[in-house]
Amino acid sequence: MSTSGTTLLSMSDRQISIPPEEFVKTVRPGEHGCIFFTRQEDLRRLQYAYVISGLEQNMGVVYATPSEIYDNTRKAMRNYGIDIDKYEKDGSLMIVKGEDIYKNGQIPDLEHSKEVVKAVVEGFLSKGKDGIRIAGDLTSYFLPRGLLMEWFNLESLFERRSSLPLTVLCGYDANLIPAAKDLDIMFYYKKINKEWQNFVDAHSFAVYLSKDNNITFTI
Repeated sequence: MSTSGTTLLSMSDRQISIPPEEFVKTVRPGEHGCIFFTRQEDLRRLQYAYVISGLEQNMGVVYATPSEIYDNTRKAMRNYGIDIDKYEKDGSLMIVKGEDIYKNGQIPDLEHSKEVVKAVVEGFLSKGKDGIRIAGDLTSYFLPRGLLMEWFNLESLFERRSSLPLTVLCGYDANLIPAAKDLDIMFYYKKINKEWQNFVDAHSFAVYLSKDNNITFTI
């Protein structure tokens, strides 16, 4: 990424000033965002705030997680204060295993994934929901295994901005980038954009969380 004055000015223009937690609560339908994080609790804090605010706004919510941490994810959501039993019972919340979406992580079934997403959107809208929010931590399965292209292909199923009342928020563990957790927030931002430009560019906004700071940009 260039560090010219023009680029820095455009970065300033694109920076979002409100705190990330407030931003994800009010993110507009059609957006596709990502969170780069160094601590799991920071990812959960933002994603769960996004989940709760969606449920409170009469949206259907899907949270996708790898099967090996499915039970832990449900426990973490309960500990955060999400009444998952209530929302699952009334049909507002679905906590799903990644394999139910893509079948085989080594060779994801993209056509099956498309059909699953289509059915979820149509199902929630038929229940009178005002929109759909999707979140998850599926990258915790793909990225440590080096399945970057497989994950990128799944991410590409969602447009940067959609005409559907559908919002997507995923997470990327920045600890996979050498020394990222120790970087100043702006160097952290630039390093991620250099290392993972294709992933960043697939989204309409990105939140960068480091140990002591954060920054949010539209893309």
